[in-house]
Amino acid sequence: MDDRLRERVGLNEAAYRNVNEGIDRTSRSDGLIGFLCECGRLGCNVVVELTSAEYEAVRANPRRFFLVDGHEIPETEDVVERHERFTVVEKHSDVAPVAERTDPRS
Repeated sequence: MDDRLRERVGLNEAAYRNVNEGIDRTSRSDGLIGFLCECGRLGCNVVVELTSAEYEAVRANPRRFFLVDGHEIPETEDVVERHERFTVVEKHSDVAPVAERTDPRS
């Protein structure tokens, strides 16, 4: 995967993360909340359900994103957790700056 494609994947993930931040801010649920899959696939619109606590656990690290199992991109990220409803990936160090630079919580 070339550098331009890696950058695009990272920016796609950051865009989904920003949408999910808005969902998180407006959600009033104590149960499952529907978020968008944060994978790097252009046009993905799969809903992933997480609790507020699960969401916050992922957001604690700007290099981590949640997604539907099977949507990971091994060239840019490693799976670090698998749950029944979602998978958590962490960006490789060579692409981590995009994730860190675009983190809305920084």
